[in-house]
Amino acid sequence: MTLAAVAPRLLGGLAVLRQRDRLHVAMGFAGGALVGVAAFGTLPEALELVPSPVVVLLALVGAGAFVTLDRTLLGHLHSEDAACNPHAGYVGAGGITAHAFLDGLAIGTAFQASTEIGILVSVAVLLHAFADGLNTVTVILRHDGRRKVALRWLAADAIVPLLGAALGLLIGLPDVVLGGALAIFAGMFVFMGAGSLLPAAHRRNRDRGLVWASAGAGFALALLATRLG
Repeated sequence: MTLAAVAPRLLGGLAVLRQRDRLHVAMGFAGGALVGVAAFGTLPEALELVPSPVVVLLALVGAGAFVTLDRTLLGHLHSEDAACNPHAGYVGAGGITAHAFLDGLAIGTAFQASTEIGILVSVAVLLHAFADGLNTVTVILRHDGRRKVALRWLAADAIVPLLGAALGLLIGLPDVVLGGALAIFAGMFVFMGAGSLLPAAHRRNRDRGLVWASAGAGFALALLATRLG
């Protein structure tokens, strides 16, 4: 089941690379998906593992850290459609890739509990794996613009779930560690989606209805994935 999560990530990333003239639509979908994953996936899971005040604090830390890197330390500058500082894209793609690792970890851990639970978690991961690949490439193109760099990050995003699943089958992380990581990533994803990708998608002032529809589709996909999980 974990191997099946590799192909959708690759397909999602390659779809963006082939249709770069429609990148603003992809940004809308990615922004909605990231907010949805945070709202319906990582935050609720974190709340089950860590007390809510800690989850809120760590989510704010995650968002604040990305805001700081994106807008100050790394010089987040825009000039019409000019690319942002590439390092901010690396931070964002790194967060998505780390989330993919946790997806694999969740699959491995779930199969330790039972085959049935493992299959349910795998299906949920599979449904948003396409969005993960799309998100990874979109974030890199948004900040860097180089196809070869996007492909490298896409390969990393496709491979790490296998590593996470292997680790999940071998050892179990303490609840506080896993819950804390999920909370931090949730904060990052909310800012990346609502504070960066969606505003960027609307900056071109065209296809606004399509962008909002794409964002809604990404949000709905994240909801569907978590409900089936």
